[in-house]
Amino acid sequence: MSPINVLLVAVSPDVKAEGISACIADRPDMLLVGNGITTVEQANAQLFDLPVDPQCAVIVVGFAEQTARLAEQWLAARTDLVVLCVDIVEDFVRLSWRDPSLDALLSALCGLVQRAGSYGDDRVSRISFPAMALGGPSRARAAPGQALIDALLHWVHEALYEAILRNPGEQGDITGLSVTARTLLRMLDDARENAEPEAPQQLAEAKACFSDALARADTEAEPFAGLCRRLRFDVAEARMLALALAPELDLRCQRCFGFLLDDMSRRTGTIVLFSSLVGTATRVRSQLASTRSLTRWRIFDSACRGMLAADEAARLDPPLAAWLLGDRDALDEDARVRHAMRTAAWPGAALLDVLPRARACSLIARLREAPAPHWSVVAEASPTCRAMIECGAEHSGVRLARVETHRLVGLDIGEIEETAVRIARLAHLTGRLIAIDVTPGENASDEDEALRALFESIHASAASAMIVCQDGARIARLLADMPYTLIDVGALRSDEHERAVALAARTAGIELDAGEAACFAARYPLGIDGFAEAGRLASAHSPRTDGHDDSDSDGALRERFAEACKLASARGNADLFERIEPAFRLDDIVLPVAARLQLKEVVDSVRLAGRVLDEWKFGAQLPYGRGVTALFHGPSGTGKTMAALGIARELGVQVLRIDLSRVVSKYIGDTEKHLDRVFGDAQRSGAALLIDEADALFGKRGEVRNAHDRYANIEVAYLLQRVEAFTGLAMLTTNLSENVDAAFLRRLRFIVEFPRPDLNARIQIWRRCLPNGSHTLDDAAFRQLGRSIELTGGHIRQITLRAAFLAAAAGAHIDTTHIAHAARAELAKLGMPLADFPFACRRNAA
Repeated sequence: MSPINVLLVAVSPDVKAEGISACIADRPDMLLVGNGITTVEQANAQLFDLPVDPQCAVIVVGFAEQTARLAEQWLAARTDLVVLCVDIVEDFVRLSWRDPSLDALLSALCGLVQRAGSYGDDRVSRISFPAMALGGPSRARAAPGQALIDALLHWVHEALYEAILRNPGEQGDITGLSVTARTLLRMLDDARENAEPEAPQQLAEAKACFSDALARADTEAEPFAGLCRRLRFDVAEARMLALALAPELDLRCQRCFGFLLDDMSRRTGTIVLFSSLVGTATRVRSQLASTRSLTRWRIFDSACRGMLAADEAARLDPPLAAWLLGDRDALDEDARVRHAMRTAAWPGAALLDVLPRARACSLIARLREAPAPHWSVVAEASPTCRAMIECGAEHSGVRLARVETHRLVGLDIGEIEETAVRIARLAHLTGRLIAIDVTPGENASDEDEALRALFESIHASAASAMIVCQDGARIARLLADMPYTLIDVGALRSDEHERAVALAARTAGIELDAGEAACFAARYPLGIDGFAEAGRLASAHSPRTDGHDDSDSDGALRERFAEACKLASARGNADLFERIEPAFRLDDIVLPVAARLQLKEVVDSVRLAGRVLDEWKFGAQLPYGRGVTALFHGPSGTGKTMAALGIARELGVQVLRIDLSRVVSKYIGDTEKHLDRVFGDAQRSGAALLIDEADALFGKRGEVRNAHDRYANIEVAYLLQRVEAFTGLAMLTTNLSENVDAAFLRRLRFIVEFPRPDLNARIQIWRRCLPNGSHTLDDAAFRQLGRSIELTGGHIRQITLRAAFLAAAAGAHIDTTHIAHAARAELAKLGMPLADFPFACRRNAA
């Protein structure tokens, strides 16, 4: 078809048509006559000069009565002419920018030319544009998404215009308050005579313009189009959504809805009103009921989960309305969604740059390769696993919607289903992958119904989703017949783990070589998230204010990172244990040579476990018992607890000392639960576990005479199994080793006896307990103390501490008089006979 000669006429100087002119100039199928926009006088002069071939057309922009009169005049003057009337329905309009939606107007002109050539009698068409479509503030370009919004409002305005025209009009009615019988009878007569009136031409053209703009819209730039396509709305549902959105955009629509509902207090329409504006109400409602998309995706703000009642306001869901208007975070800020979702990324992903990019991306590819609805189950809910998923998503350009099931505790099934639908809606509209982190609680079995409701609701939404869990069998049972695939994330290799540790240290300004990184990885069995937290803690260190800051030295930086690793591991059930930072060294303990060698063996067994169990493959022979368990037994005060703290200091770890008063419970089963939590915290943090007075927990099992005996035996049996499965360092102390169950002794790797100190040992203890500069004792006095006071190291420390306070009160150094007084008090406390200590008389004999 040859290009059309187009004459553009503006009937008033107040009406500017630069936008239409620029759009014509860009179209290859049209030629603009003259220099652009012409006046009515110029058009009358040029009308007869227009060539017959190619086809001629006139676009006249103005008020309806003016354009109608001019069209009639020009069509009568030239029989080969077609006229497109653009009627302005506002008092003042400014056309000062190019609107892409004007392409639809010019396409209508092309269609008019084609029809006129075929039939010869259809040579005029009318299009009504409200001010919002063509006017508004002057600017260079329309905002993103404006084309679709303009077309949407144009159709809504035309639909409301025609609906108001069909209103019977004023016949004694008071709008919003009363209606006369005459009005009602006229309404019923109209319904009988014309049950399905054909849409007027302007409304049909506005409807076609809206449909065309929706089909061509960019789903990324225009949220309305993205919603309709991603939620698979049909034409009727898209128009219902447009009618619900219109009151958010235009106050005039609110007033029109109030007028049509005969209630000016109403500012939005109802389902029945919207259905009648879209088409035949009964047919539209039947179609909506069959698809149920509007209710399934919670488009309307209503507590009803089915079709809205006929008189209920069809108001848009507020978060969805805000998202449609351009607030990209509105769906995330939905109260129900925010309650269940983790907004921050799972920690540690930055440390996994050591992973090959292909490996990280392949994980997400496997999670998304199955068509929805399909579940991907990762049965390894470790921090490193989550960090690997986060890293893969980042490399793949995939955003995650992280749902944490522990946040749903306390919600009923209905609330969980509502939350699941809104999360699925967010995933569809934003293109995210749902990642559900199933964290087992204390009453995991009680949570099964809630999890099942969550899974079923998300599965029904056909959203892409994955589950990260620890118990794959439990999740498989809850998924029932829903299709799923088990995904093996794969653990980090030792070299990858060590490089991640080195990267965490680098964030704190510390450069670790391979050996040092391996040492940190072995000493602190933190996950990737733990090392990431330690790096942040170490880097947040502030300099000292006393002018003696050496925090930038290499040794200080390493010490700071080590302390940060300890702090990162100091998490868990602190009410069940006491966390101790060991202060003693093994050299501070006075023991026989054989016992000291055994303590060194304990240290080496922990420090060299990686080489022996993994590199030399001895771990394959130990399905259980990979941990180190040691029992220290002997009289009170012989240094058992002190030795446990010395071992922990040698290894550079903290000590968790079990608080028996809180762990042991009178309620059946609670003691086992408490102990399991303590063992779990110790294993995750890499701390050493200390159980003082272990015979209270590991007593001998006896004959069952009553229910109490039966459950006591069960507790001991559970503890035996838990200690055997423990992979860390556990140290137990007892004064009564004969009371410990024999089955437990078999599971111990070390049993170290702490005997009463002999003479030489007591002399060493006295010297260690009295620091230099605090006393006036000589070698003879120390020998005499060792011979005269046959007590253990714990009692000797009590004597020296008491003597120190006596000397400090007297303003003197510690001498034999202070020690004699303190010794008599300690013996009296123990119920032992008092004795005289003539140190001065015996000093020469010693």
